[in-house]
Amino acid sequence: SREEQLDELLNAVDITLKPEQIAELETPYKPHAVVGFK
Repeated sequence: SREEQLDELLNAVDITLKPEQIAELETPYKPHAVVGFK
């Protein structure tokens, strides 16, 4: 399984993001309110 994981990780280096995907990743994170706790 480790060799399979290594192959997958090495292939991930070759991905290309579209400009809109990059812009979405660069937008600041806005935390959501915690629900279910009082």
